[in-house]
Amino acid sequence: MYAALERLPDPWRVFYSVAWQSKRKGRQGDGEADFVLLHPAHGLVVIEAKGGSIQIRDGRWFSSNRSGAHPIDPFEQATSSKHALLGYLRERIPDLPWLEAGHGVWFPTITVEGDLTAAAPDEIVLDRRDLNKPVVAVNDLVNRWGLHGSIPDEHIEKITSLLAPTVTIRHTLADDVAEVHARQLLLTETQRLALAGLRRERRVLVFGGAGTGKTVLATERARRLSADGFRVVLTCFNRPLGDAFAAEFADNDLVTAGGFHHLANGWITDAGLDFPDDPAPEWWDDPLGELLLEAFTVGGFRTDAVIIDEGQDFDDSWFVALEAALADPDEGLFLVFADRQQAIYRSDWEPPFDTVEYSLDLNCRNTNQIAAAVARVFGDDLPSMGADGPEPEFVPVATPEGIDKALRGILHRLVNEGAIPADRVVILTQSRKGKDRLVGETLAGLTLGTVGEPGTVAVETIYRFKGLEADAAIVILDRIDKDRHRALAYIGMSRARFHLVVVGPQEVGAELGFT
Repeated sequence: MYAALERLPDPWRVFYSVAWQSKRKGRQGDGEADFVLLHPAHGLVVIEAKGGSIQIRDGRWFSSNRSGAHPIDPFEQATSSKHALLGYLRERIPDLPWLEAGHGVWFPTITVEGDLTAAAPDEIVLDRRDLNKPVVAVNDLVNRWGLHGSIPDEHIEKITSLLAPTVTIRHTLADDVAEVHARQLLLTETQRLALAGLRRERRVLVFGGAGTGKTVLATERARRLSADGFRVVLTCFNRPLGDAFAAEFADNDLVTAGGFHHLANGWITDAGLDFPDDPAPEWWDDPLGELLLEAFTVGGFRTDAVIIDEGQDFDDSWFVALEAALADPDEGLFLVFADRQQAIYRSDWEPPFDTVEYSLDLNCRNTNQIAAAVARVFGDDLPSMGADGPEPEFVPVATPEGIDKALRGILHRLVNEGAIPADRVVILTQSRKGKDRLVGETLAGLTLGTVGEPGTVAVETIYRFKGLEADAAIVILDRIDKDRHRALAYIGMSRARFHLVVVGPQEVGAELGFT
């Protein structure tokens, strides 16, 4: 039928399988029509299509096909569709002039002879013979209903836009992020199941590269232990990550969670010992560990399990002190997660004890594309679990002004056009100076703030964002001529779950394999 109606001459317009939804007088007024024909000099023709054979029994219509006979009234359907469509168009186009309209029923698989009923005269019935002469058939419908009017071109276009709207549904970056998140949740669960096999061990070291799920697993282990009634300490080196731990377990009395330095301050103070007001940098290593050991010796704090994330950043004395907090040194649980390649504070770090080691060797945070870019930093081959995303980008810049210009464009694409929420995007810098220069600025209509500040794009140093992640990360790298710089690049780039943009001098891009 559609192929036949395509042969109608201009200016006929043919709409197939038309449906509409509206509320009329407070009630839902959905409707549909198999075909609607529109002509500026004739108005509307609504055609109902009925396949299979038909029967009329005691004035009732039945349509028969392979699944049996079904009661129908195609002419009532065509009439109702016509009136409902006219009402819909008048409601949506208030200045619509009087619109001529007629209807017909087409039986494309059978031949119909004569009038069927009083409501179904031969003039409005089309059959399979009309497939070969659609122009004559439609003209017969026009003449039967006396469709002779005039519809201005602007109203033809308005009707067309309603019956066959041109709608572009953008698949935004935010949609892609949601898909990747769903995939990554499943991937992370596989890591949790693997870790379940280590429950019998009291001392465990878990090594894994960036994105392998160490932080997720540490958090999950703390949650499950507390659910079983264990008192747990969950700690890490970085204060922002520690704050995230503390917030997650704020309502759990069995879990003491937070950054190590913050927790140590509390434990030392609670034990009645003096915590220095302004300690020298070197004090934070052995002296802090020794003072904390004393605090646990004289104080009353005890726990059943210690879980440490970012273990590669911990001083040996800190491990000794935390072991002293275990209520049962022999049966207490001590679990350490670490990544030697993220050892930006202690390049000579070694594990605190000899025990069972477990390796996480699948990247379940980053997309395949980001994982490949991160692996290139150290020449590794850490496979990802298969979530695809856009290719990481490198934007070459040489000046602070160039950085700002690049950020405007990137943020506009990610947030304004891509619909990724501002608070799921992070800008990471190699130095505190770079961070301080950007915080408080407005770029692409977006405020640059700090981690956790509502409605802003967070700006943070790579050092302090270690252990955290974001849907999209913009990593500003000034240089990469030292091992520490390469480690920072590795950490910063791996913070991006879905979209990664690296900004820096051309030589940085070349060193990281972008060019």
